Amino acid sequence: MHYFYLAQFDIEAQAGPKALFEIFGIPVNDTTVIGYAITIGLIIFARIVTSNLQVIPGRLQSAVEILLEAIVNTTEGMMSGGGRKLLPFIGTIALFIGISNIIGILPLVKNPTADLNMTLAFGLSVFVFSNAYAIKVKGFWPYLKGFAEPMIFILPINILGELAKPISHSFRLFGNVFGGSVLIALAAYFVPGILPVPLMAWFDIFIGLVQALIFTMLAIAYISIASE
Repeated sequence: MHYFYLAQFDIEAQAGPKALFEIFGIPVNDTTVIGYAITIGLIIFARIVTSNLQVIPGRLQSAVEILLEAIVNTTEGMMSGGGRKLLPFIGTIALFIGISNIIGILPLVKNPTADLNMTLAFGLSVFVFSNAYAIKVKGFWPYLKGFAEPMIFILPINILGELAKPISHSFRLFGNVFGGSVLIALAAYFVPGILPVPLMAWFDIFIGLVQALIFTMLAIAYISIASE
């Protein structure tokens, strides 16, 4: 988080996104700006890495290959046959959320995942993708019949359970990231210059990467369950 670098700490200001400017009367907040910055950065990075691929990879290409292979193996371990197929979607989620969770270590930069709108958007994306993938794999009618299994009486429960997935998925990530930002803001206010530094390393880097891993693995699990 960036609170350690600020002269004053406004904890209440972290409760929601801040409008920075307007485009045709539509406010553009800090979450949107940082989110687009991360997206553009990832696209540029991907172009750089893939512009000169070598049979004997250098350090950068090797690091990227190891990361992608880890994502494929994780997906394959939870969903046999889905590692390569789901790499574009799962890889995008893992990289974007991972960077969003740790980018707060930069001065004056807020974690986009500390905004519920961002995490809810990703939760809904996983929800739509998992159900669309299940329809593609099983067919439309078998997919619908799955909600009435093992008996028709639990149809409402299965539907409610499916609708609850994006809510719990998004709130889990938001709560952990936002809770960390509040703790760092309080520490920076009461013990400035000392306590926030280890807290930043803990919440922004370690916890941030762990939460990205958890979100990604849950996404894989939801896709796997829906398509079974």
